[in-house]
Amino acid sequence: MEWNAVKAIDNSGTRQPGTVLIVDDEMDDIRLTERVVGRVCPKLSIRALHSGEQLICYLEGENGYSDREKNPYPLVIFLDLWLSRMNGFDVLRWLRNHPPHNEIPVIVLTVAGDIGLAQQAYSLGARSFLTKPLSAEEFGNTMRGYKDWVGSGHPAAKLVASH
Repeated sequence: MEWNAVKAIDNSGTRQPGTVLIVDDEMDDIRLTERVVGRVCPKLSIRALHSGEQLICYLEGENGYSDREKNPYPLVIFLDLWLSRMNGFDVLRWLRNHPPHNEIPVIVLTVAGDIGLAQQAYSLGARSFLTKPLSAEEFGNTMRGYKDWVGSGHPAAKLVASH
């Protein structure tokens, strides 16, 4: 399968196959997620966004995100539930109602491990639900599952790759 549509340039200038978006307003949580994702999936580029609104602009190619060479369409989104203004549930609702963005796997990250929150996130389209602080083992197992999904030729993965 050809993945040119999702190639990204990492900080060293090296081409990398795919981009992971981390949407969180806490820098410490972003750094932890970047470290774990980078360790488990070293060939993926990682981008951090700080709000739900910024994520929507990124996906829609608006407000400085129109160049897909510089801002590749993501393979996976890591989404904090407790963002200011537009929370993670609002983002999940938006994604659900905006194909093809609703095909991107979303892994919810939150400090609250409440089963009701997880059920609500899953009902809105989240594919996984992890609590912070993250264990590298749990996070790695989840990411390995998505590495397989990305390379599987799954029809949704091809759709995401075409954007």
